Amino acid sequence: MKYSFNEKIDRTGNHAAKWEEMGKKFISDDLWPMWIADMDLKTAPEIIEAMREKVEQGIFGYVYRPDSYYQAAADWLERRFGYKIDPATLINSPGVVPTLSLLVRSMTKPGEKILIQSPVYYPFAATIRDNGREVVENKLVKDDEGYYTIDFEDFEKKVSDESIGLFIMCSPHNPVGRVWKREELQKMSDLCLKYKVRVISDEIWRDIIMPGHKHIPTASLGKEIENNTITCFSPTKTFNIAGLQASFVTFPRREEWEKFDNELGILDIKRNSPFSLVAFETGYTKCDEWVNQLVEHLNGNMDYVINFIREKIPEIKVKKPEGTYLMWLDFSALGLCKEDTSKFMQEKCKIALDDGFWFGENGIGFERMNIACPRYMVEEGMNRIEKAVKEWREGK
Repeated sequence: MKYSFNEKIDRTGNHAAKWEEMGKKFISDDLWPMWIADMDLKTAPEIIEAMREKVEQGIFGYVYRPDSYYQAAADWLERRFGYKIDPATLINSPGVVPTLSLLVRSMTKPGEKILIQSPVYYPFAATIRDNGREVVENKLVKDDEGYYTIDFEDFEKKVSDESIGLFIMCSPHNPVGRVWKREELQKMSDLCLKYKVRVISDEIWRDIIMPGHKHIPTASLGKEIENNTITCFSPTKTFNIAGLQASFVTFPRREEWEKFDNELGILDIKRNSPFSLVAFETGYTKCDEWVNQLVEHLNGNMDYVINFIREKIPEIKVKKPEGTYLMWLDFSALGLCKEDTSKFMQEKCKIALDDGFWFGENGIGFERMNIACPRYMVEEGMNRIEKAVKEWREGK
């Protein structure tokens, strides 16, 4: 079946945060929305049909999770990534960020240090600080082409600090778009083992991988590493169902699974909604080809942006992401401070992007753009940026 990803969908009037909450983050609701990480694309028709059947029943009471729910998640992992796990190691949670918060609270004490790699998804740092812990950064290194690598000398220095017991990894990495190579994952994991630092691997972007790259589950690198790694993932990015708010965590140690289950019970957030239940299982059992074609569409949008910038806005620097549907645009050549870069995007370009400084101080001068949308939206966004940069160029 051939799926369409260029249908124009009017999301206004449907309480879409991406379109109608801009006024809370930006100067106006009247900007071109290419920020928050959901897609302006319909989810797979197989998921829509499964949810339609649930709607037509007309009863939306409490639901339980059948064994097939976790089995579908485990089968997808084995089928797509060659990594087999016991479904009994999985547990459902409301989302990856709530999971991180619960893990930070249960695995560390107030005042303890937690390592992240910046620039990185900003809820990482917020979750750590909001729970009274201290953020420690292993800053990623960018070359002249915009390609990011790990400063392993600094990484070892940080994990060897006895006050650090937890490392939260983003794999694939948001926002810089790296899909970590096996040797990179191996070296980070080995160092964490050496210095007795537990790893939480956020792998929510694992299914959005561009041609020529391969996501490797961190825990698949060997039994020792598997036993040291808690993995978070979700089909929400994969199938554009983030509003259904549920995810998975896999625990290698049963006592930690039980402790996490108990925490969910205390908060009474252990159940799925009727819709997340059917959507997740349907996605993992019937939507492989939809994801394959989605990635082709996203790859085409990325190539369009890169070619457009190369031909018309050479002041902007961008490296094609290896994974995610997020492009990390470098506006530093415009010589603007972080606040002025943000103003430029909103006041001159009339576009809403995620400001780079949200992701850490080493994100200043950057903007994160979401290209998971029909092509016309990408074209409109790039035309707005070109017009504003042209005016900046003429005003120099």
